[in-house]
Amino acid sequence: MKKKKKRILVKLLTLLFLVSWTIPVRAMELPIDKNRVSNTYYDGGYSIMGATNVTLAQMINYYQANETYPSFYTNTDAPNLYEFCKIYVEECNAEGVRAEVAFAQAMKETGFLRYRGDVRITQFNFAGIGATGNGNPGYSFPTVRMGIRAQVQHLKAYATSEPLRQEVVDPRYSLVNKGSAPYVEWLGKHENPTGIGWATAYGYGTSILNGYIAPMMGCSMYSTWYQGVDYSAVYNPDYYMFHNPDVATVFGGSSDALLAHFIINGMAEGRQAIQYFDVNSYKQRYADLRNIYGNDLKAYYLHYMHYGQNEHRTASGPVDHIDGVTVYHGVDYSQVYDYNYYVSKNPDVKAAFGNDDIATLAHFVNYGMSEGRIAKADFNVNVYKKRYTDLRTVYGNDMRAYYWHYMQYGQREGRSATGEVNSFTGVTVYNGTDYSTVYDYNYYVSKNPDVKATYGDDDIAVLAHFVNYGMTEGRSAKESFDVRKYRSAYIDLQQTYGDNWRAYYGHYMHYGILEGRQA
Repeated sequence: MKKKKKRILVKLLTLLFLVSWTIPVRAMELPIDKNRVSNTYYDGGYSIMGATNVTLAQMINYYQANETYPSFYTNTDAPNLYEFCKIYVEECNAEGVRAEVAFAQAMKETGFLRYRGDVRITQFNFAGIGATGNGNPGYSFPTVRMGIRAQVQHLKAYATSEPLRQEVVDPRYSLVNKGSAPYVEWLGKHENPTGIGWATAYGYGTSILNGYIAPMMGCSMYSTWYQGVDYSAVYNPDYYMFHNPDVATVFGGSSDALLAHFIINGMAEGRQAIQYFDVNSYKQRYADLRNIYGNDLKAYYLHYMHYGQNEHRTASGPVDHIDGVTVYHGVDYSQVYDYNYYVSKNPDVKAAFGNDDIATLAHFVNYGMSEGRIAKADFNVNVYKKRYTDLRTVYGNDMRAYYWHYMQYGQREGRSATGEVNSFTGVTVYNGTDYSTVYDYNYYVSKNPDVKATYGDDDIAVLAHFVNYGMTEGRSAKESFDVRKYRSAYIDLQQTYGDNWRAYYGHYMHYGILEGRQA
């Protein structure tokens, strides 16, 4: 009877022992904060394998909330944080490992890529593979991607017995007991029921879960990164949605869609996407930028992102004084144009374009120059034209040409474009013919007051009148040439030209003066 009871007791103890090892082990020694982490397996453990539970934006935002991405990586295959996180997602997806697990472990092991232990940043070893303490730095890898791949493969080795999908780069892959730690909590050997684990530190896995994965999941899913470029200097997703409800309604459900709208449409429309950058203020404040970018609003956002913020330029607030642009289509008009002077002297322009100095300059170039409008205190196109007969001979009444001449030659030649013109010598060349032997402007207007009354000081118009009408009418145009006396003095000319007064002028110009004939 005693032997029978003893056999029953042994069987019960054996059964209890077996049951104790077959009941799934729950993470009870170091409890998980279940308000922060959504457990994914029936036994309460957080599985290493499976679909990633965080977005790329959350990974980026989580890192940026803790550290600044090291400049060391600038010349690597992960030149910025976006590319670094993207590699983690790609490598984890390739092996079926949750990206948040690998990324969180790397942040723990490297101190958010600051490497204050035995492992150095140059090793691209993101999980201390092979580093056993006492100054042993562990393994090195040739690139960021290879270092991440080795870590992901090492995690997969602990999590499952499934084979790798990519070529083995983890130097310790073959040494891991495959599938010995399927849960993050079991990565610490003290919490792993088999006594096998990645690390010997107490609570290693739970610290990754609660100290890194949980806060990562709490980060915003909206990113400032798009296709490898960080727009955080000019874009805040929450600000953009709040101040642009029409955009939020349509695109607010997706971080990438929202940011893509800002980049493709919002910038061009001048929408404000962050408190400290107002594109209109930035544009109006800096004439050098308007000279380059004109009304291309998107260019101002990009300039501030890449240069302006580093140059400590101001990008918000009212602009009290506008230093108007002077460059239009690559040409600098500053020698003949000043924005503030132009609008002060041309109130119709001011009324039409307001404070838009780019549109005002365009008006000056396309209309104001042709109309002879004065646009700068030290350049009066009418004075310039009147002062220089050689220019009037070439350009006539093409007002635009005088501005151009001064810009390209006149200023360097020391020509003056201000003040009064006391002496006025009229032009003598008309349609390529020089009438100076029979014509003098001052003499002509003095002898023909009707012409003076009609054309005033317009010596080009006066010469045109002489050529087209005055010669035919036999008007006297120069003290040294009297067409009527010329006719009466030479019988041969009378016989040839009769009463064709114009012919006598022409004969004297081309032949008579050379023949020594008197007029």
